[in-house]
Amino acid sequence: SAPAKLQLDHGKKWKTDEPLRRGMSSIRETIHGAPAPLHKGTAKPEAYAEVAGRIEADVGRIVKECKLPPDADAQLHTVVAEVIAGADAMKAARDGKAGRAGLIKVDGALKAYAKHFDHPGWK
Repeated sequence: SAPAKLQLDHGKKWKTDEPLRRGMSSIRETIHGAPAPLHKGTAKPEAYAEVAGRIEADVGRIVKECKLPPDADAQLHTVVAEVIAGADAMKAARDGKAGRAGLIKVDGALKAYAKHFDHPGWK
């Protein structure tokens, strides 16, 4: 089936909890703090796989610890699916260009999260 379209909660951002904020902040730090060759698409596939592993660990903690109301959780699943798709692309990358595409996909999911979820201090 087609993925759900991300939307606001009656015009407002969805509430978050501490485990979600902690996990998403860690993913953001992993992506934005990645060495320049990863952002340029010149890193080796192993470097993208290492970043993907860190992201997957954060997603695992979010899934285990985050407790949102059902409507917010359903919206979060759309974001998490994009994060996982980006991490999977990085793990499967055979070259820097494919790895960078996965990195960009995760960054896009982070931007969608910022637009749709209330995360104080998110920059």
